[in-house]
Amino acid sequence: MNEHPERRQTRAPPEEAALDMRTRLRLIALALSLTFAGTACTPAEILLFVETTAPQRGVLTDDELLRLRMCESTDNYQAVSPSGTYRGAYQFDQPTWNGVAERHFPWLVGMDPVDVNRWWQDAMTRALWSERGRQPWPVCGKRV
Repeated sequence: MNEHPERRQTRAPPEEAALDMRTRLRLIALALSLTFAGTACTPAEILLFVETTAPQRGVLTDDELLRLRMCESTDNYQAVSPSGTYRGAYQFDQPTWNGVAERHFPWLVGMDPVDVNRWWQDAMTRALWSERGRQPWPVCGKRV
């Protein structure tokens, strides 16, 4: 049986596919630069963020992060538990924070979550979720 010529799928030549990927990356960089404009990020910082968070980007949607964050800290990235043990929007304890940072973002090891920009807190949460699911958030994880 002959295929209908209009139904045949064609692939773009590799150079066009590469161009398309470069265009996509530039659009992502532009969107991130606009997002981070108020935080005075350098292009190098934006590129670092884009490159290092790519593996976790699809783990939780922004809406899922918001639901988790609202439950944990009422959307407060500087939240500290009454005991001082749990810190940041997602209420990390320091050993958990350092463990995730060692595996994914080594420059964040030893940093207090409340002192880290919100996008790194989100990235750390996505990284931890990719490893352990909702287990670190036994109550609020159920809302995601």
